[in-house]
Parts: sequence; structure tokens; C-alpha cells
Amino acid sequence: MALFRKLMANDVECSLSGFIVNGFQVHPYYYNCSTISDPFAIGEKRPFLGIYFIASGLILMTTYIPCLIVIACSDLMRSSCYKIMMYLGFVDLVCIMVNSLATGYLGFVGATFCSYPRAIFVFGSLGCGGWIGACATCILLAVNRCCDINHRIPFREMFRGNTVFILMVIPLVITVYAVFFTKPVLFNSNYMSWFFTPFTGLELESYVNLAHTTTNCVVSLATTSIYVYLCLFIRHSARHSHSEALSKTQKQVLVQSSIICSFNAIAAYIYVYMQFFPAPPLVILIGQIAWQWSHGSVGIVYITMNKTIRRKVIDLIIPHFIRQRLHIGTFEVISQKTAVSSVRKIATTSGSSNF
Repeated sequence: MALFRKLMANDVECSLSGFIVNGFQVHPYYYNCSTISDPFAIGEKRPFLGIYFIASGLILMTTYIPCLIVIACSDLMRSSCYKIMMYLGFVDLVCIMVNSLATGYLGFVGATFCSYPRAIFVFGSLGCGGWIGACATCILLAVNRCCDINHRIPFREMFRGNTVFILMVIPLVITVYAVFFTKPVLFNSNYMSWFFTPFTGLELESYVNLAHTTTNCVVSLATTSIYVYLCLFIRHSARHSHSEALSKTQKQVLVQSSIICSFNAIAAYIYVYMQFFPAPPLVILIGQIAWQWSHGSVGIVYITMNKTIRRKVIDLIIPHFIRQRLHIGTFEVISQKTAVSSVRKIATTSGSSNF
């Protein structure tokens, strides 16, 4: 308990809230740059990795944003799963700005914390808080998939209709707490990654972020356990049922959410390893890329695996006359009778389930 209090003693004064209260200045003791005359001299320019992170970040964002617009403006928002994914999308976009765009620029110019202390402090707070919030949201999403598949779960009704917004307050509160009241990660171009220490000479214990460490341990264990449970439950249901254990829609959403959360679990496992064992530069870089793709892969998953979202995105970004000429999007050649029956079927399905 004494160690716990010691590690968290300076959390508020080293957090974004402390930064704001202090007149948008970093803490003069824990983040002192006065002894470093040229912060760029102790960094290393990483032009190739910088270009990679910027280019890939732009691609991931331009893929993700249209998907979120489509989800927000469609009947998909009637599903509790997509309501959770919508919130996850906002958090992911903030994190992509940090782990891709900001990382790329800072690495390209060879920056360290003291190069842009205030900017890096703010970006680090958003990135760390966003990661913790996204992990909490992914666990909620995994529980939602359990409730969709196993009708015997007692709190299943909590995910029906707008009641799910009550549950979504949990990851929202966690996100706000992590952004404003825990220590941020800080960029260092020598490793092309983000660390809690600014490497200014103080002991590492001064920069421990218990919320981040706890999140990595919990998300790696919880996400893996939940999806192992889902696989075992589906296998058991398939063996004892004459019909398919899952509908086509359930399979599609389950696969999508599994892939989305697996990237978070992989990144969490890597960071758990880095926190307890010495990590070579290559492992640190892999961890950074895993963090990037844990947030950026969602848009790719939507485009490649969800036909409804893919067609609506095509409708959104490609002009009407081009779609009509190429028979893409919603202008695929189908009979009027098939179109009407499909609409009725979708309406019936949407009304019967809110998962």
C-alpha cells in the first residue's frame, strides 16, 4: 500500500489537469529541460519511419472517418454493438493523430520531449488516455458479443435499446480520468516511441502510471478470456443444435469485433512485456506499430468485411453518375422484387434485435 501511494503521489501534478492549472506549463521538477541546451542533438532523425507513420496514419484516418459517418447516418445505430463501436471510433481517431501523425512528424525531425515539451505533453495525455479508454471500450464490446450469443446472461437486457448508453458511461469516465489525471507518455525519437519518462535524469519510479500498467494487464487477460469463452460456447452450441449456432449477421459482427479487439490485446501483451522485461529497440518499435494498428485497423475491418458499410461508403464518396455507370454501391443490378423483399427482411430483422 505504501508503494502504491508513493507511485501515485505525483499523478495529479504530473497530469494534464496539473498542466492546465499550472498555466499550461509542465511541472518544473519532473519535466525540467533547463539542463538540456539542444534537445534535437540528443534525438535521432528517423525520416523513413516518420514518412511511414504519417502516410499510414492519413490512410487509416481517411478510411475510418467515412465509415463512422455511414454508421452514424444509418440504421446500424439501432444496434448496441455499433453504438459502442461509434464511441470507440472517436477515441481511435484521437489516438491515430497521436500514434501516427504526431509520431511521424516528431520522428522525422528527430525530436525529444524537450524539443516541444508542451505539445508532446498534451499529445501524450491524449494518446495514453485514449489507449486506456479504448481498451475499456473493447472489453465492453466483447461482453456485448457474449450477451448477443448467450441469451442466458442475466444482464443481457442492459444492452437493449438506449440502455446501453448507461454502460457506455463506464469507458467514458475511464477515458476522461486517464486523459486528465494520470501521467502522459512522452515521445523520444531514439526509439521512435512514447515513454512515461522524459529521460532528464530522474528515477523511473517518479513516472510510473499505474492506470496504464493495470489496463495492459487487464485487457490482455480479459479480452483473451472472453473470446475464448465465445469460441467454446459457439462450439458447444453447434454440437447440440440442429440449426446453425449463429446467424450470418451475428457471425459477421463477431468476426469484426474479434479482429478489432485482438489488435488491442496484442499491443497490450507487448506493453506488458516491455514494462516487466528489458526490451530491445525492435520490440519497442513493434509495440508502437501495434498501438497504431490497434486503433487504425477498425476502418480497414469495416471496409473489407462489412458489405453494408462498404456499399454506403462507396455511395458517400463516389458521385452518383459514376456509381450508376459502374454498377457499384447501391446501384448493383437487382430485380425490383428482390429489392423490395430484401428491404422488408432487413426491417423485420432490425425490429427483432437491438444487439
